[in-house]
Amino acid sequence: MVRNVVRLLVLGLIVHAGVRITPVFWHYVQFKDAVSEVATYSERKTTEEIRDRIVLLAVEHDVPIGAADIAVTRQGGTVFVSTAWTAQLEYVPTRFYPYDFVVDVEGREQRFTGLAPR
Repeated sequence: MVRNVVRLLVLGLIVHAGVRITPVFWHYVQFKDAVSEVATYSERKTTEEIRDRIVLLAVEHDVPIGAADIAVTRQGGTVFVSTAWTAQLEYVPTRFYPYDFVVDVEGREQRFTGLAPR
C-alpha cells in the first residue's frame, strides 16, 4: 500500500514537471527557429526592422524580452542576432529554479546559384 502511494506521488511529480516545463522549452524552440528564419531571409532589411520583427515574434511565442534585449549586427551578408532571458521553471510545486535561455543565431546570405537559368 505504501509502495503504491510513493509510486503515485513520484508519477504525480513527473507529470507536474512535464506540464509546467515542456511549454516553456517548446516556446523557446519555436522562437529560436523563427529568429533563425528572420536572420537568414533579411538581407534587404535594416537592423531596426529585424529587431522589430523579432520583438513581434517574442510576443507571439510568449518570450519575455523587449527591443533593448536584442542585439542585431550585420557583417557583409551575414546577420547576427543575440538575445537571452531567464525563466523560472517549476520542477516541484512551489519551488522555482532559474534557467537561462540563450538565442545566438547567424543568418547567412542565401545563394541560389543552382536555380539560375542556363
